Amino acid sequence: RQSVLIAEQLVLLCINPQRGEFELGRSHADMDALAAAGLLLDLYEQKRLRFNKQHVAVDGKLPTTHPQLEAAAHVLSGPTNGLPIAAAIDLMVARLHPLAIHLLESLFRRDVLHRVRSSWWPFSPYRFPLRSLQARNEAIQQLSVAVKAETPSVRGLGLLVLVDLAGQLATSLAGLQHEAAADKVLHLGRARSSVAPDVELVFQLRQNF
Repeated sequence: RQSVLIAEQLVLLCINPQRGEFELGRSHADMDALAAAGLLLDLYEQKRLRFNKQHVAVDGKLPTTHPQLEAAAHVLSGPTNGLPIAAAIDLMVARLHPLAIHLLESLFRRDVLHRVRSSWWPFSPYRFPLRSLQARNEAIQQLSVAVKAETPSVRGLGLLVLVDLAGQLATSLAGLQHEAAADKVLHLGRARSSVAPDVELVFQLRQNF
């Protein structure tokens, strides 16, 4: 089974499971931009992205098994000196449009989501109701582990921050766990250090929204 991307776990946590449409708790949240940030974290997790002084550079030669990740690497591998994070996100949003929908389509092809027309009209947009509760629960588990961990993984911490930027933390985590998650995101800057590039990358991504 193809592994689930950070960006895919993000979109899973941002759709209404029954209706299959995005539900964002912040009016200014841009799902495509958040998905692009998720793909940056995926490239970093797979050691295909270098991060230095708020710039990212991608090695486009290394293979990947995921088409969406391959497309992102191709878009970003042009500038040899890298790009500022904001420019990298903007470039992916423009060149991979509509990015968030592409990720939902990918999950549909792997039987994680259903795909249905939103009305009887043959050209009406698709909705993507949840099919695999397990996949959504695994994404929520990533958040739970990140909240409890002293040094969370780039996947867990990144997902936590992006779900918060989408305004969906309260939908995924309840009670004290939600409070602890919100506190962790709020004080992310305190965890930054030269020996923790993972945290620094996630912090800089958060600063761009």
